[in-house]
Amino acid sequence: MGGRAIVRLCVVALVIALSSCGATATQPSPTPVRTTNGRVEVMTPTPTSAGSRAPQVLSGTAAIEVGDQFFLPSQITVKVGTTVTWINHGQVLHTATARDNSFNSSNLEFGGTYKFTFTKAGRFPYYCMNHSDMFGEVLVEPAGP
Repeated sequence: MGGRAIVRLCVVALVIALSSCGATATQPSPTPVRTTNGRVEVMTPTPTSAGSRAPQVLSGTAAIEVGDQFFLPSQITVKVGTTVTWINHGQVLHTATARDNSFNSSNLEFGGTYKFTFTKAGRFPYYCMNHSDMFGEVLVEPAGP
């Protein structure tokens, strides 16, 4: 199985895991996450109580897949100091450009990556300059204890 197929399989598994919602308390299953060095690691989220959907807050590194007409995930929550990497798996040029201009990847070709380290808390909506219907958001929380 090729590298792209593995990444797509992991993305599908992540989407399924994030979209499932139960009415009872459950023990969450591990979720594959692609790291910035290309490896796939498994992260096990903390169990949540019945009916709640606490967002998983990442720290260290996180990756967002850029595809033709989408960012996946379209919203991500990270801690201050986290480096987010956008990886273009689409067949055309894409950007990851912050609405407040705090970051701008410029055009990413297929396989291209862009890294940005978030140094302050806040909401960082972004979009693709080449495709007005492509947008996402990085929510950055304080680093905490």
